[in-house]
Amino acid sequence: MDEPTAALSAPKQRKVVSLIHTLKARGRGIIFISHSLQEMFTLSDRIVVLRRGALAGERGIAKTNYDEIVKLLVGG
Repeated sequence: MDEPTAALSAPKQRKVVSLIHTLKARGRGIIFISHSLQEMFTLSDRIVVLRRGALAGERGIAKTNYDEIVKLLVGG
């Protein structure tokens, strides 16, 4: 899913989030692309950061924080 909530109203965003939780509960893998770190930390088990088309880093949500992900995003 590439930025599925970006242009949606709050009620529709909640529907998308609910769908993602349902799919996760059923054991489905989901690739969720977002510029919102809040969404990523809420919905993800793992974050993969790409910068300039290359892997900048990968972190499990339980073992990272906003600052570490921002450093991966900006490269420093």
